[in-house]
Amino acid sequence: MTLAIYCAGGLGKEILALARDFSHWDDILLVDDVIDAVELNGARILRFSEVTTLGTDVEFLIANGEPINRKALYEKIKAAGFGMGTLISPYATLSPGVQVGEGCIVYDTILSVDVTVKENVLINTHVIVGHDAVIGANSVLSANTFIGGKTELGECVYMAPGSMAKDRITVGDNALVSLGAVLLRSVRPGAIMVGNPARHLGQNEGGKIFGMFDK
Repeated sequence: MTLAIYCAGGLGKEILALARDFSHWDDILLVDDVIDAVELNGARILRFSEVTTLGTDVEFLIANGEPINRKALYEKIKAAGFGMGTLISPYATLSPGVQVGEGCIVYDTILSVDVTVKENVLINTHVIVGHDAVIGANSVLSANTFIGGKTELGECVYMAPGSMAKDRITVGDNALVSLGAVLLRSVRPGAIMVGNPARHLGQNEGGKIFGMFDK
């Protein structure tokens, strides 16, 4: 089985390094439709159209930190008939009852009892997810995020580094929780939340994360 890591940027390099800690893939390559390079850190870089010539013995992981892009790439991969891999760091702690969906990438983090992580979620390093929490599809939990017990994150939620959500709240689809923000109550879909305690700054109409605050 070949692992294809879609996107060859900085996150792609990180996921490549993590994937190499595992031995069950016969080959690991990168996929990128933008950059001109053909190799990165010893791994081939192919266009998606080239991967389709390799047959079906390929599974994908997505190395993109924008939830909206993760969703689009996931749908593209599935439409082409490919499966998704799952990559969990050997240093992650998964308690009993944890369910992790296809396409998920889990760094060294803690998932407490009966947590549900739906498909194509990226959970970065030093994240803690409390018991019975639900993390929606295509969401991204950045480094040092904390999610309280029985909290439910919708689809395509972005939790920035150091952000926190108290227990038993709901975070709507496509919400953006900014650096260090602390959620004490439920969040409407598409909301941009900043500060401690978090306040509603506006709506993220375009769904983009990186560069949205640049002037």
